[in-house]
Amino acid sequence: MRKSDFRAKIVCSNYALKKAYRHWDNYVDSNHSDLDEIDIAIDYCSIAIKSDPQNELAYHLRGSMYSNKHWYRRACKDLNRAISLGFKDEYIYTDLGFAHMLVDEYSEAVNNFSHALEINPNYFKAWGQRGYAFLRMKLYDKAIPDLIIALSLFPNDPSTLRVLSNAYLERGRHHLKAGRNLEAVDDYTKATSSRDFIVEAYEGRAAAYTNLGRFDEATADIAKAKYFREEEEHSKMNSHG
Repeated sequence: MRKSDFRAKIVCSNYALKKAYRHWDNYVDSNHSDLDEIDIAIDYCSIAIKSDPQNELAYHLRGSMYSNKHWYRRACKDLNRAISLGFKDEYIYTDLGFAHMLVDEYSEAVNNFSHALEINPNYFKAWGQRGYAFLRMKLYDKAIPDLIIALSLFPNDPSTLRVLSNAYLERGRHHLKAGRNLEAVDDYTKATSSRDFIVEAYEGRAAAYTNLGRFDEATADIAKAKYFREEEEHSKMNSHG
């Protein structure tokens, strides 16, 4: 290929990539509702890649957009290609980890989140998502510290707080099943911080208190679980008119 032809392809690729970013920004500004914009952006990324197969930015952007379209296998392929071309930062590894996680490839997800944290140990999103991946793998003793670190970087994030409460709930169940009732009480208590799990947490703690012979506390927790369950049912009835 002549040098002038090569330069023309690079210029074409970069121009298409700029157009892709513009349409991607329009999609984001629409609060992810204008699906035509993301489709156009993907098309421009494809043009950029066809013009210059070494354009790692185009692979990264298209891979991220594939994730937004829930095309996670395609996302993994593009993001891995971008990394192989030298694009390596905490964001691409986190994007790749997220895509792996959503096709239940949790070990691969953890590896990618770990790469992201090697690059930037203060990247909240990687800590939170690795914690969630560990939770899905039932590795609660690894999930909980990651989620606590995530919250130290972004205090009171609702999504992370919910996942952390879920991790405490699941570890509490694990302790209860193994007969570690004091540990179960501790974890169930922490799980009550989320209204999403409060009924199950009080029921679980009541079971642990019963095993410990602490019947008054067990009875109180059963009453709390009943109260919050009825409140949930009442709220659902009201939401349905």
